[in-house]
Amino acid sequence: LPTPWTSANTMDLNLLLSTALSAVTLAAYVHTLCPGTPGGDAGELLQVALELGIAHPPGYPLWTMMAHGFSRLPLRNTTAAWRVNLSSAVYGALAAGTLSLGVGSWSGSPWAGVAAGGAFAFSPLVWEYSVQCEVFALNNLLCAAMLLALLRFDARRTVGRAGAGAFAVGLALSNQHTAVFFGAPFALWALLAGRTALLRPAPLLLLAAAGLAGLSPYLYLVARGGESAAWGSWGETSTVRGFLTHVLRLEYGTFRLANTPAATDAEFGLRLRRFSESLSEELPPYAAPIALLGLFSSFGWLGTGRGGGGRGGGGGGGG
Repeated sequence: LPTPWTSANTMDLNLLLSTALSAVTLAAYVHTLCPGTPGGDAGELLQVALELGIAHPPGYPLWTMMAHGFSRLPLRNTTAAWRVNLSSAVYGALAAGTLSLGVGSWSGSPWAGVAAGGAFAFSPLVWEYSVQCEVFALNNLLCAAMLLALLRFDARRTVGRAGAGAFAVGLALSNQHTAVFFGAPFALWALLAGRTALLRPAPLLLLAAAGLAGLSPYLYLVARGGESAAWGSWGETSTVRGFLTHVLRLEYGTFRLANTPAATDAEFGLRLRRFSESLSEELPPYAAPIALLGLFSSFGWLGTGRGGGGRGGGGGGGG
C-alpha cells in the first residue's frame, strides 16, 4: 500500500483535485436542483427552516439553523424553497470533496480520492437527496468530516486532533442520530490507537468537552420551544422532560423509524432485504469486491502501525 500523507506535492494535488471535484459536483447539483418543494418531509422542514421552528424528532437543530441562513441569501429571482434546496447541494458537494480529500490523503493517491468522492457524489440516491430540502446531504458532509478527522488523528495522534474528531462526532449527532454508526466505532478506535495519550483524566475531560460543544446546537430546541414556538413546531422542548422526549425520539421509539410497530418491527426483514437489493442499484458491479479488498487491506495497514503518530504515539494538543 502507498504510504499515506507522503509529500507536500501530493497533498497539494490532493487538495486541488478535491476542490475541483466539489466545484464540478456543485455545478451538476445546481443544474438539477429541485425548483420548489419536493415530497416527504420537505414541506415540514422548509417551514421550520423559514420560521425557525422545531422539526419532528430529534429536531434537527443544526440543519434548521443553517437552512434558515440559506433561505435569507440575497439571490434574485429565486424562491425560499430553491435557496434551501441549494443548501443541500452545497453540503453534498462539500461531502464529495471532503471524502476525496480523506481517501486521497490516506491512500497516497489523489486520483483514488477523486474516484471515491465522485462515485459517491453521483450515485443515484446521494444525488437525489443533494438537490432537495432534506437533512441527508448535511449528514453526508458531517460523516465525511468525521472520517477526515480520524485520518488526521491517525497521521499524528495528538490530543488536539482527537478533540477535533470528538467535536465532529458531536456536531454530526446534532443533525442526525444515524451518525452514531460512524462516530461510535471511530471514537473507540481512536481511544484504542491513541490510548497512551488519551486515556488520562485531562485528555478525556477535553474530549468530553469537545463532544458536548459539538452537541450544543440542541440548545436551539430549548430556546425556540415553549409557548412562543413557531406555528407547526413539534413537541414541548422548553422543559427537561419534553426536551429529552424529543431528542431521544421517545414518541417514535428511540430505535424505530416510525411510531407504529407494523411500520418497523413487522417489516424489518423486508426493509433489510430491500436495502441489500438497492446496493446493486447504487453501486457499480465491481464495488463489492473492491470494498472487501479495501477492508482487508485497511486491517493489514493498521496492524503495521503505519500512522504518522505511530501506534499509541503522540503527545500534547497539537493541531
